[in-house]
Amino acid sequence: MGRFARSWDLTKKSWRVLMQDKELMILPVLSGIGLVLILASFAVPVFLNGPEWAEALPEWVKFVAGFAFYVITYTLTFFFQAAIIAGASERMAGGDPTLGSALGAAMKRLPSLLMWGVVAATVGMIIRAIQDRSEFVGKLVMSVVGFAWTLATFFMVPVLVMEEKSIGQSFKTSVGIFKKTWGETVIGAGGLGLAGFLLSIPVILLAVFLVSSGMVWLGIAVGVLGLGTVSVIFSALQGVYVAAVYRYATTEQSPAGFDSDALRNAFKPKK
Repeated sequence: MGRFARSWDLTKKSWRVLMQDKELMILPVLSGIGLVLILASFAVPVFLNGPEWAEALPEWVKFVAGFAFYVITYTLTFFFQAAIIAGASERMAGGDPTLGSALGAAMKRLPSLLMWGVVAATVGMIIRAIQDRSEFVGKLVMSVVGFAWTLATFFMVPVLVMEEKSIGQSFKTSVGIFKKTWGETVIGAGGLGLAGFLLSIPVILLAVFLVSSGMVWLGIAVGVLGLGTVSVIFSALQGVYVAAVYRYATTEQSPAGFDSDALRNAFKPKK
């Protein structure tokens, strides 16, 4: 229960930090727009030429296209995550971040983020390929492997954007930080996800009600805008939370806006 209480306290303080720099919530919006454009760039050729054209493509072309899609989407996601974390870290260090400073910090680390996108895409495709070719037990095992990979790499983006390390060194650092903060990391991230889901339920119910009442376009608009807003807020909030956990775990200094005693208790060495 202590970890739940501390994670909730960290989440509330992360929200207060985010409210000081509301412009950071523009970053998830830009990320979403970018992902839609990328999806469209891959989908339009199929739409124009038909699914039969896509099916007739050589297997190596499908593989290259799929891999490129993974790399681009991963890299774009990591880039905007890095910008949010950089902006939040600047605020926690006593600065006054702007969209320009946040994006500039992420841009400086773009080569590393791109390399990490390639690694993440490779691992993701390998896990997916094994799952597709496995029976129930194999799928279950690979799901566990995928979950473990997600946890081990949870701090890769803040490490890459805040430290000048290679991918291998960053991975070791990410694993080390996770071991030190596993309770608050899992509970905090899971709690944010659960809160976002719970807030989405009223939006979905309202959208369904409007559609079933004949107001189809209004229902769709409410659903898209409402769920989009929830997604934007919690994406930005998670970035601030991760930045706070990373900053204290690596420097043992309380970020601005956070209680030092609560953080000290939160990150006692795990045994």
